[in-house]
Amino acid sequence: MVDYLRAEELTGGYELAADRAEQLDGIYSSSATLLGCNPAEIAFVASASDAWWRAYSAIPLQPGDRVLASTSEFQTNAFGLLQARERGVEVLVVPNDGDGMIDLDVFASRLDDRVKLVSLTQVSMSNGAVQPAAAVGALVADHPALFMLDACQAVGQMPVKVDESMCDFLVYTGRKWMRGPRGTGILYARASALSKLGPQPFIDGRSAEWGDDDTYELMAGARRFESGEQHVSGKVGLDIATRYLLDLGVDAVSARVRELSGLFRSEVGALPEVDVVDEGHEQCGIVTFTVRGEATMNMHAQLRAGGLNLSTPGRRNAQYDIGARGIAAVLRAGIHYFNTEDEVERAVGLVSSL
Repeated sequence: MVDYLRAEELTGGYELAADRAEQLDGIYSSSATLLGCNPAEIAFVASASDAWWRAYSAIPLQPGDRVLASTSEFQTNAFGLLQARERGVEVLVVPNDGDGMIDLDVFASRLDDRVKLVSLTQVSMSNGAVQPAAAVGALVADHPALFMLDACQAVGQMPVKVDESMCDFLVYTGRKWMRGPRGTGILYARASALSKLGPQPFIDGRSAEWGDDDTYELMAGARRFESGEQHVSGKVGLDIATRYLLDLGVDAVSARVRELSGLFRSEVGALPEVDVVDEGHEQCGIVTFTVRGEATMNMHAQLRAGGLNLSTPGRRNAQYDIGARGIAAVLRAGIHYFNTEDEVERAVGLVSSL
């Protein structure tokens, strides 16, 4: 990325982009290989939230239409659904079953011809549950609804293939489990879903072509969702990160993540004042916990001072989940393959000492 920026400084933005067109197009083929789709179904965007809104805004929801969502929805997605509700769209949040997974029986009972969109977050950022995307997709496949899968916390730490979930749209960011740069994201848009969309509010000279004074035509494929102004060096960086992951092997990465996170989950959960609050019968590299009698933000600051970097999702991020469970906030560890057993032991020791 630095090399690209230095070359751009000397050459000029348009000129270097033309000279390195093949390099810049690499993100489409590497992302398509990762997700198991056609490169024409990949759009490069600024973030997972940007990707979600670009697709969501083009879905023609009308008063009386129904949207089914999950309790694992991130705040960005929830805000979009709440706006739809204000326009007369019926938004139903499907409850979880006793294991913290989306209740498939309830979901199936609410899936009728009124449903125009199903929104599912594959991995909850607030409890680490891996939702059954393939089972949801199989149910949606028999209905006219579009299926939007937020895989922001999934892609990069586990295998994710669009044909397994049968989703119409999938979004993720470069800066999380992909270990790519900030300001990057991917939107997958199934070719067959594009004909079901309405007007797009985010278009410019890259996403559409101006025909005459009164007409324009959207570009073919997913690139209709892109903007002309892009984080170009980030595009290079995310492509490299994606190929790095492919070279390591996603299955090997997933196995290592589950091994290390399982070790941390078991050992930190054995501490007498700690409650692991993960949900789901399938879990991943996200481990969430609380410490009895300690304010989460205070504990977070102490742990950070000791060298342990955690996040603190709260109700403002995941009201359908954390708010519904009556928890103010959780401490969240994201354990990736580059961590070590020694680091896990040190982290548990630090929590224990505090």
